[in-house]
Amino acid sequence: MTNSNLVRDFAHLRLSDAEDAGGKGANLGEMIAAGLPVPPGFVLLRDCYRNSMRAGGVTDELNAAHRAAMAQVGNPDRLIEMCEQMQTLVWKGGIADEVRDQVLRAYRALGDNVSVAVRSSATGEDGKDASFAGMNATFTNISGEDDLIEAVQRCWASLFSPRVVTYRASRNFGSDPAMAVVVQQMIASERSGVAFTADPSTGAEDRVVVEAAFGQGEVVVSGSVEPDTYIVSKEHRKILSTRLGYKSFKIVRGADGSDATIDLGEEEATAKVLSDAELLEIVDLALAIEKHHGCAQDTEWAIAGGKTWFVQARPVTTLHHATMPAPETHDVVARGLPAAPGEAAGTVRVLLTPEEGSRLRDGEVLVSQMTNPDWLPTMRRAAALVTDTGGMTCHAAIVARELGVPCIVGARTATTDLKDGMLVTVDGTHGRVLTGDAVAPRRPRRWTVPPARRPPSRPPR
Repeated sequence: MTNSNLVRDFAHLRLSDAEDAGGKGANLGEMIAAGLPVPPGFVLLRDCYRNSMRAGGVTDELNAAHRAAMAQVGNPDRLIEMCEQMQTLVWKGGIADEVRDQVLRAYRALGDNVSVAVRSSATGEDGKDASFAGMNATFTNISGEDDLIEAVQRCWASLFSPRVVTYRASRNFGSDPAMAVVVQQMIASERSGVAFTADPSTGAEDRVVVEAAFGQGEVVVSGSVEPDTYIVSKEHRKILSTRLGYKSFKIVRGADGSDATIDLGEEEATAKVLSDAELLEIVDLALAIEKHHGCAQDTEWAIAGGKTWFVQARPVTTLHHATMPAPETHDVVARGLPAAPGEAAGTVRVLLTPEEGSRLRDGEVLVSQMTNPDWLPTMRRAAALVTDTGGMTCHAAIVARELGVPCIVGARTATTDLKDGMLVTVDGTHGRVLTGDAVAPRRPRRWTVPPARRPPSRPPR
């Protein structure tokens, strides 16, 4: 097993290593220590990034550029330009020879050109309390040494996307950023999803919320499909509710080894993903993780060949305790899953892509087909958010809760039922949209978040 000052096998990591391995890497080590089923892998500690940038001669220029960019978060166009320059510097810095050698040695130990997931893992100040959900890069079904090295560099470059820089500024993080990278053997997921050991929509800590879909879990965490949602009592392991979602497609490993999207017919799209026995096994394993850490956990799981694996775990960063809805004289025009609590009133603006965000006026209700972190620049100007797809545990819902934006997901037909200009009230606590203005005189808190830009998919030519 790999255990060095640069690259370390999961089995050699504990929570005390989170400063260098990031929360994802350290938590994987803790799960292995607790005897939980975790696919094998290793972590590039943050010194891999630091040593590579130093060897490439870009450290001082990159850190100075980052400090300057933090001061430009209110100037989106300038920030985009500065972030592109910083990402170019990361590619220029490259990967140090010693780092490359240790990474490839650890990769070869997994097997011959094994397919892996390569995930960013926030370290130091970035990794302590903030979720960074969905903001830094993740790449799945990476196979081969050259593709692995490129994926690592793409993760490093994602440190300097506009949305990450501004999020860091909003949390007053002032240190020079660095990143660990998790490399984990891929599971050929037949079904996958997330399990929260507290209800993220109500704050109730006496239950586990499980969301599930077919194929790889990215469709759940990205909010690109409406997953099944199961709620299970912790004390009695009783299934309290089951809500079947509409899983319009799945992502699997294609014949060429890369991600392949497969559309699902009506019967499979509406089929129940988990049997009761499978659900309760996931609940038991998630609760074992919670017991090991002593606090509520946000976990990701996958089922392949009849075996359940856990591929990530992190503390739940936000829990809001909901109250019962007050009696209303306003009609309910849409219902969905409560994803981020609060109430807000405004006129509807239906948008289909993040690029249409400029059409939304400050204080309008954003209605879209799906949520993902690319919507952040528009979400922070909206009074509330309603989407057709997604689940209450998707990355965008986590970020919406952290930013204080009321959010309903999985409303299914919101983009057709709600029309531009309608005055509505979004009750994100109870998952309903009401006609008219039914809000008490209060408004949700806002952060300023810049337009998102994905890290370059390839090194600059």
